[in-house]
Amino acid sequence: MLLFVCVGGIAEWESCCFFILYFFGLATIDEVETDVVEIEAKLDKLVKLCSGMLEAGKVYITTNKHFVSGVRDLSQQCRKDQMISECLDKFGDSLQEMMNYHMILFDQAQRSVRQQLHNFVKDDVRKFKETKKQFDKVREDMEISLVKNAQAPRHKPHEVEEATGTLSITRKCFRHLALDYVLQINVLQAKKKFEILDAMLSFMHAQFTFFQQGYSLLHELDPYMKKLATELDQLVIDSAVEKREMEHKHALIQQRSLSSPQDFSYDDSKVEFNVDAPNGVVMEGYLFKRASNAFKTWNRRWFSIQNSQLVYQKKLKDVLTVVVEDLRLCTVKPCEDIERRFCFEVVSPTKSCMLQADSEKLRQAWIQAVQASIASAYRESPDCFYIERLDRTASPSTSSIDSATDSRERGGKGEPILQRVQSIPGNEQCCDCGQPDPRWASINLGILLCIECSGIHRSLGVHCSKVRSLTLDSWEPELLKLMCELGNSTMNQIYEAQCEELGLKKPTAGSSRENLNFKTLFESLPWIFGVFPAGWSGCDACTPRGLSCPLGVFPCGV
Repeated sequence: MLLFVCVGGIAEWESCCFFILYFFGLATIDEVETDVVEIEAKLDKLVKLCSGMLEAGKVYITTNKHFVSGVRDLSQQCRKDQMISECLDKFGDSLQEMMNYHMILFDQAQRSVRQQLHNFVKDDVRKFKETKKQFDKVREDMEISLVKNAQAPRHKPHEVEEATGTLSITRKCFRHLALDYVLQINVLQAKKKFEILDAMLSFMHAQFTFFQQGYSLLHELDPYMKKLATELDQLVIDSAVEKREMEHKHALIQQRSLSSPQDFSYDDSKVEFNVDAPNGVVMEGYLFKRASNAFKTWNRRWFSIQNSQLVYQKKLKDVLTVVVEDLRLCTVKPCEDIERRFCFEVVSPTKSCMLQADSEKLRQAWIQAVQASIASAYRESPDCFYIERLDRTASPSTSSIDSATDSRERGGKGEPILQRVQSIPGNEQCCDCGQPDPRWASINLGILLCIECSGIHRSLGVHCSKVRSLTLDSWEPELLKLMCELGNSTMNQIYEAQCEELGLKKPTAGSSRENLNFKTLFESLPWIFGVFPAGWSGCDACTPRGLSCPLGVFPCGV
């Protein structure tokens, strides 16, 4: 190795350099140069390997972040189980800390190994190689000068003098560059040792810090892990005991089922409902619902009666779909005229819904639950409460319980229709009982009704009276024109013309539901069902269609 220290002045240093170059020869120089080339190659390889390690570390950190995120998501999912949640939280936090320590380690490797060694190769080794190129060039020039000086003829003093001068200048330049070259060799050899040792020492210090921090972190977690291990051992024992008990019970049940099969047959006799349930759910369960499309398909849905509404949902977390907005305005009846068994129909002023239970007992239970809910709603809630509530909600066939925004928009659109129809003479009060501010209408009779009377009209059947809300439903221009042309006063003059002769008494707003029964009145006026008064020429809604019906009960179909 061409590394030496010369004690003395400049002349001694220069002489020492020439001593090395001439007495040790070019073999020593070539050995030093070869060593530098090999060191450069090894350092380049080490820097590339460090870069690969850092890239892999980045991938590891990213993957570890995803894993820790998954642990915390699982902890949130298991929040109800305190043991699992606490374990995942503690371990997730510890893994996050370890990941932070890893990031510090990789950063130290980046600065100490990769950057420091890369700068050494880039700056010091490159400077040495540039000096070597200049030294090689001057050495070649000196060799040429020596050859020319040796070839100068004795009898040609001019050539001898020229060759001697050139050799002197070249030798002087060679001495200066040789001095620089030896200096670069010494500096490179000394710095190589420092840079390599310092880089590796810094990296190992970072490794030491990483593992020490990891040990301290896990040492603090060790008591909890031991406690958890003890609990897990007990959990395994408890699980084994529970498994044996369950297997024993299962064997007993199988034995009983083989000896008494009737005890294990399906029995829904305990199905019941509760109109006073604390959560407001009177009854709930699965029913088949017939779709209103052309295919009439049947779909199994989860139905419930709550808050005087019949609602269902396709899945547990789906938004509730309202079938009947107000059970006071509907009726329920069993259906025996269709092919499927255990069917019943819920009829509201705007639609009817065909449902199917799993058994006859379940069908009767659902019918009784709907009827009980209707009775409870009449008993507990005043009419004005339902009127305000219905004005704030959307169409029962499409809205959900929580769609308050859409309901207010629909209510706003219904106000002009309500004001326009109520402005007709007699429409400021219910056509039947005289209760003020009616908000329901019979579209084939052309009258306005209160919510109580509208429910009774609906019970008469759509062949007698078709009920529609002034605020909740959409109104065609033709229907609106019919309502404005007729009105309560006009229709009462027609329908109540024979009441005194028949001895019928008109109900009032304070009459009970039993007294609000118009079936006798309708049966006593047979012309309503097709025999019309003489001189009637038809209403504006029917006449343009070539019909002769005065009220639109049958021909209009509205």
